[in-house]
Amino acid sequence: MNRLTWKTGTALAALLVASCTVGPDYVRPETPVPESFRTSADQPSLPPPPTRWWTEFQSPELNSLVDEALANNHDLRAAVQRIAQAEAKAGVEAGALLPDLKLSGSGSARAPKGGVGSVQTATTETERSDRTYQVGLKSSYELDFWGKNRKAMEAALATAQASVFDRETVAMTLVSDVATAYFQYLQGCDRVLVAEANVDNMKRVLEKVKRRRAVGEGSDLEVASQSAMLSQAEATLPILNLARDQQFHRLALLLGRAPNDLKLGCRPLASVAIPTVRPGLPSELLLRRPDIRKAESDMVAANANIGMARAKLYPSISLTGERGYGSKELINVMSPISMFWTVTASLAQTLFDNGKTQSEIAYYEARWGELVETYRKSIFSSLRDVEDALSSIHHYADRDEASTQRLRHAREAKRLSERSFGIGIIDYLSVLETERTQYNAEDELVQARFARLTAAINLYKAMGGGLEEPPPPTETPAAEGPKESTDANG
Repeated sequence: MNRLTWKTGTALAALLVASCTVGPDYVRPETPVPESFRTSADQPSLPPPPTRWWTEFQSPELNSLVDEALANNHDLRAAVQRIAQAEAKAGVEAGALLPDLKLSGSGSARAPKGGVGSVQTATTETERSDRTYQVGLKSSYELDFWGKNRKAMEAALATAQASVFDRETVAMTLVSDVATAYFQYLQGCDRVLVAEANVDNMKRVLEKVKRRRAVGEGSDLEVASQSAMLSQAEATLPILNLARDQQFHRLALLLGRAPNDLKLGCRPLASVAIPTVRPGLPSELLLRRPDIRKAESDMVAANANIGMARAKLYPSISLTGERGYGSKELINVMSPISMFWTVTASLAQTLFDNGKTQSEIAYYEARWGELVETYRKSIFSSLRDVEDALSSIHHYADRDEASTQRLRHAREAKRLSERSFGIGIIDYLSVLETERTQYNAEDELVQARFARLTAAINLYKAMGGGLEEPPPPTETPAAEGPKESTDANG
């Protein structure tokens, strides 16, 4: 028995060593990537964005909001559960690579002993029933001679990895959404303050106009015009408050809270630092952007599925073995004389399946081709996102500077116009125009600063600034499409 078991194991090992994998080896599709970004081509190479990039805004409140969102956001929690699902499926596929082992036990009885239809006599009355008791271990294993099970496990592992990258994409999007909503909330606070200050100023000017009319220096037209402007300014306040409240409610949802449970103060948008974003190199996008890495994991899975489908064209070899004890008397069931064993080998080859296997191979090959194009598109889309964000940072900085200059001039013009109007040098319409100009300049400056902050967020997101450091680059041969294996891989 021991010698036979040893010979069986040796033969099994020899088959495993001699086994070969049919199907393509994965190689990353060749995609040209520029050496530098167009907008920053004249700048020296800089390191990639920091991992916790949101801390670059130097806002403790934002840091706290992001940490809470990463812990409690429901979309992110759902993504974590999708990872668990994919890992469990990978475990199912991995289980096929090793034999299964089952403990079995049974007991049976039948009558008459000779079987249905046998005649019982007085002399055989005591043998009226036939009983059998059995206990043992049973194992079965399909030899993965052509690599079908290994390819299935490879595809499952790649799918699990893709779900991890999908979770990173959800997390990266979540962080950028939290930062954007928070800055929009602060922008709303600033715009409300500007609008309220404008309303207060218009009320003071209206009082001056009324006093001028009372002493005969003004007219009812001036009073009516200023009153209309005041009402228009007051009408903008509910709209601005609504926009601010909507961003507050959005933040609560992103944090996994009810709006009543969230407490936020109205801090000036100017208290948030505008970071100097380091774009890094275009080639780093392949390692940092989780959407690109997910697209490549999908290609790995599709490539493995091609090999799995091709392996179905070859015979499948299965081994089944059982060892245990069996006896007609329960008392002797564990006796050495009751020991038994069986070994079975089977081979199956599909001769005709009406083109089902070939169609399955064609499907996975077409799936591979689709994912290659999706992968390349994701790379070029990421390059576009970075270029757009870099351009936005450059142009919004110019806009911010111009808006600052405009506000300074508008305030000076407003001060001079009120003084001139008070001594009768200019008419009321000039004062009205400088009021409108100053309010628009103040509101524009708030929006310009928000645009700069949003551009920085978009660049961090485009560069794939995430929660974990990117893995070190690996040497991957560049080739077009799946490459057929030419040698057997034992």
